[in-house]
This record gives sequence, structure tokens and C-alpha cells, in this order.
Amino acid sequence: MAVTKIWSIRKTLYLAIQYILNPNKAVYVSTHACAPETADLEFALTLGQNSRSGGTNKAFHMIQSFKPEEITPEQAHEIGKQLLEQHLNGKYEYVLTTHVDTSHIHNHVIFNASSYVDHKKYNDCKKTYYQLRDASDALCAEHGLSVIPPNENKGISHYEWQMRQEGTSWKQELQKAIDNAVATTNSYSDFLTKMKLLGYEMKHGKHIAFRAKNQERFTRGKRLGGDYTEEKIKLRIQQKDTILNKKTKKISPTDKPLSIMIELENNKKAIENKGYEHWAKLHNLKQAAKTVNLLKEYNIDSLDELESHITHTHEQLQSLTKEIKDIEQNINQQHEIIKHLSTYKKTKDVYSAYHASKNKEAYFNRHTSSILLHQTASKALQKFQITPDTTPQNKLVENVSMLKSKQQNLSQEHRLLKKKMKDYQLINANIHQTLKSNVANEKDDHNR
Repeated sequence: MAVTKIWSIRKTLYLAIQYILNPNKAVYVSTHACAPETADLEFALTLGQNSRSGGTNKAFHMIQSFKPEEITPEQAHEIGKQLLEQHLNGKYEYVLTTHVDTSHIHNHVIFNASSYVDHKKYNDCKKTYYQLRDASDALCAEHGLSVIPPNENKGISHYEWQMRQEGTSWKQELQKAIDNAVATTNSYSDFLTKMKLLGYEMKHGKHIAFRAKNQERFTRGKRLGGDYTEEKIKLRIQQKDTILNKKTKKISPTDKPLSIMIELENNKKAIENKGYEHWAKLHNLKQAAKTVNLLKEYNIDSLDELESHITHTHEQLQSLTKEIKDIEQNINQQHEIIKHLSTYKKTKDVYSAYHASKNKEAYFNRHTSSILLHQTASKALQKFQITPDTTPQNKLVENVSMLKSKQQNLSQEHRLLKKKMKDYQLINANIHQTLKSNVANEKDDHNR
């Protein structure tokens, strides 16, 4: 189980980076598009190029904590790198360290608030946080670590989740009681009466609050979630019948795409509800007709041909996915080279003057940032085997533009293939469902 937290850094960027780099705490250090020693200076350069957006955030500090004795520092660091690759897409400079100074191994990440690729600010909101948390959970599951399952109640604590697993959560019981009362009453006064009969005491004020018999304190409805405030409870009771009517009156469009056929053999819902059984049979007839039409459209005459199409399309999708990923990595690498080349050229004169100066120490003290940035850029370009004085930056920009165009074309091709693959899989499922139904019908006829 990994717990993720994130907050913004507005003033103390240098100190924050120095803290996570502390050799007494950090056992592993990784960076992307920057050097640990000059990360704060490189962040500042990138932020200076982002003239299109305001805000005071310089960077973001993320912590990914793991359950004690469940993971090694090496595994934690690798999961941290994979998470950042997925979440930041190689567009933001970052410093990642793994700390082992507490009972639980944890990763610290500080990443730039602005992208060095497209110079857009990182969108820090609830949506991106939940995306980050879900990606972290998925990686933990892949590596065999414990994960808190997804829950409708966003922000639920691990303690509350554990209580629910054990069936001892009073919050969950209160939610069930309110849901039951809303479903079985037609007015707010009836709802209050129903809650009293269920053994709950209520307190009215700015917020409605509930208390069970053995509970010491009242619990405000809003603490249970947005559906449990007084206003929302009243609205739920008022709109209950309207919502049900809307659902029954909903008209399905006639041009809906192919969907999977419903298995009616031993279908409990179809056995108990004749109306549903009638609808399901009509649905299956429509899907059977659409399946036949698609078979003609794709010129497929047999199950063997269909299997061959599925296999071939799957291979094409895998190949395209790899090619798109390789191009994306190439684009990010080109952007990183452009970034370092730009820094190199901006600081070249200062660095040359530093070498020519008679009092190097005094000159270094006056131009520390520029000299350090130049040294970092030189090392990075050397790693990429780039000769900065003979490499034209405009050629790199043109190359990026060409790669992006190719990536767009391949992505379009990938979308079309993905749709085709979905059609093939639905056709295959519907054919096998039809064959299965025919066998079942023949068996029934034989038994008669």
C-alpha cells in the first residue's frame, strides 16, 4: 500500500531540494532533464520561459510512502520512476530520492511547476491528484503490494476502509440508513420519522447531524459525502420519482454501435422479470443483425478468418504502440537537448570570461549561477554526444516538428485500428454467444 501526498513550493525550492537530497536519509537519487546540484537554477530558467501563465508555484513536492516491511528501497525507487514517467510524460524536470530514515520507506519527488517541453504549467487540482493516486495504486498492484481498493467516497482514510472491511464502520451504517430512508419515504418529514424509527437522534442547525444510540457525538451529514447534506437529501426525495420516470422514458438511438449480446440461459434476471427477458431477446436480435452487417463490411466469411483478423490487428496495435512510444521518447530527448543547448549558449560568454579571469574565485562568486548552469549543460550535452558549438538549434526544432507530425499520423492510425479491434472482439463474442444459444435450444428440443 502506497500513500501519496502532494503540495506546492512557492519560496523554499533550494532548501526543499537540499532536504530530499540529504545523504543521511536518501539512499537512491534520480533526476530527469536536470542535475541534482543545479536543479533549482534549472527550474528557474524553465519557469522564466513560461510567460503565458501566472501563479506563484515554483515546483511541487510529492511523497509516496509504502507500508513498512513490504518493499525494498530499490523497488520503491523503481516504482517512483515508473510513476513519474506515466504521470509527467517526460515533460517536467524532477529530482527523485528514496528515504529510509523512518519505519516506512518513502519517495520524495520535487518537480518543476512548468514544463520545459511546451512551457505549460502543471495543472494541480483534484483530478490530477486522483490520477496520480490511481497510477500509484496500479503500480503497487503490479508489483504485488497491498492496495486500498477504489471507493466512491473520495479521500477515505485507510483506517475507515479497514473498518468497512471488518463490517464495523458506523459511517457506512449511517449512510445505509439514510439511503434506505430516502428510498422508502416521499417527504422530508417522513424521512426524519423513518430515521428516528431506525434509532437515530437528529440535530438541526446550519448542518443536519445524526447520532446512533451508542454513539457519543453527532455526525454531520456533510461528513458522509455530498449526497448526505440536508439540501441534497431533500432533493433526492423530491427527484426520486422524476429520475425513475426519466430512466424508463429514455429512448435509445437507432444508430447505436454494435454491443455484446446478452446471455439468457440461466439468467436470473430474465427468469424473474419477463419484461427484461422480452427486451433482452429484442436486443439480441438487433445485435445479431449488426454483427452480420459488420462481417460483410469487413469481408469475413468464417471464424478462422475472424481469428486471423484479430491476431493480425493485435500485432499491428502492439507495433504501433511501441513506435508511438519510441517517437515520444525521442521528442522528449530532443527537447532536453534543446534546453541544455540553449542554457549552454546563454552562459557561454560568462564561462569563457571566468576561464580568462585572473581572480577566478571572485569572478565565480559574482557569477555562480551562470557558471554552474554552463557546467551542467556541458555535461548533459556530452552525455548525448552533442557538440554544442557546431550544433544548430533550429535543426533540432525542425526535427521535433517532423517527429510530432509523424506521431499524430500514427496516433490516428492507432485509433482506427483500436476501433476495428473492438468490432472484431464484439463480433467474436456475439458469434460464440449465438452458437451457444443454438446448442442450448437443440438440447431442449431433444429433451422434449
